Amino acid sequence: MQTDVASGLAAVRLEMESASRALELASPEALAGCEAALGRAAAVLRQGHREWDWKSAGVAARAEAERLPSVARRAGRLLSSACRYHEGWRRILFSMAGGYSARGEAVSLPAPRRISLEA
Repeated sequence: MQTDVASGLAAVRLEMESASRALELASPEALAGCEAALGRAAAVLRQGHREWDWKSAGVAARAEAERLPSVARRAGRLLSSACRYHEGWRRILFSMAGGYSARGEAVSLPAPRRISLEA
């Protein structure tokens, strides 16, 4: 069954809003849920880019498309904030557990993981 553009974009928006709610909690479990929601949103966008009939998209699709950038920016800000929060705690815990070098500097951290979403 083919999804129309408005319904598809609404599904993407709902997944991103779900990710934002998970990011507001900022727990490791919520962040895992966020990753899944953003992955589903990206998959729907990839599939829709190929399959949706963009030429016949109407006012409802345009309205959904206009809502997506602000929802995506909000999710991005929350994701960045959650990453900074957990990275700060990771630094503190690592320096406590990893100790300091002979020069009195905190032991360097392994490279942090990053999440990237492309449409």
